[in-house]
Amino acid sequence: MNERFTYSGSATISGMQLPNVRLQEGRDGEMRYWDGSATFPADETPEGFPGDLNGPQSVPIELPDGRTGQVLVTNVAFNGAHWIVELMGTGPAPS
Repeated sequence: MNERFTYSGSATISGMQLPNVRLQEGRDGEMRYWDGSATFPADETPEGFPGDLNGPQSVPIELPDGRTGQVLVTNVAFNGAHWIVELMGTGPAPS
């Protein structure tokens, strides 16, 4: 059995550097999927955020080690102190 993909650190999503990104792979029966989120305080909001992150199309994600994939940003929310960006992988996990 292959190890499941997990990642925690910064990532570039649709050309925007986001801190505190967590990604993980899961299984639903034989179906594999991956998803994750990014959270960061309001005072660390990247320039141009949220820009074009919300939309119906998947966008590229790149990890600092060069691994890439495609994600759909399913939600961008602000709780008064932190931004929360929810992600769903749309193909293979970053490789």
